[in-house]
Order: sequence, then C-alpha cells, then structure tokens
Amino acid sequence: MSSARSLIGDTRTGRTASGLIARAGLIAHLVEQPAVASDAARFRLQAMADHTADDIDAAIDILDTCIRAARQSIASTR
Repeated sequence: MSSARSLIGDTRTGRTASGLIARAGLIAHLVEQPAVASDAARFRLQAMADHTADDIDAAIDILDTCIRAARQSIASTR
C-alpha cells in the first residue's frame, strides 16, 4: 500500500481537502477515481528549481492542515 493512500484516502476527503488547499493558496491537483482506486485519492504537485526548502515546508504544512480539516469536517457530518 502506498503512503498516499493512507494520507488522503477516499474521494470525498480528497475533494473537501482540495477546496481548502486551493483557498490556502497552494496548487495541488486531486487525482481521483477512475485514475486511482476509490480509496486512494491523492494530490499531484510540481516542484520547480527555484522552490526553496521553506517553500516545500510551507506546502507540506498546508497539505497537512487541510487534509486534517477535511477529515474532521466529514467525520462531523457522519
């Protein structure tokens, strides 16, 4: 099992996180079914040569925060 599968998971979580990530200013493309299994949503990002370590750290923080918020939001509606 890939780490991306356990990181995001289902399409609903991915779609919710995608909106949050975009509002936070990060460009991350959601890859969902049928390109991946229904429980294996993931994000595709591109790094450029001029991105710094701080840029990467900021992107990771945004992803982490938004994915956690998406999970909490979905859990509260179940």
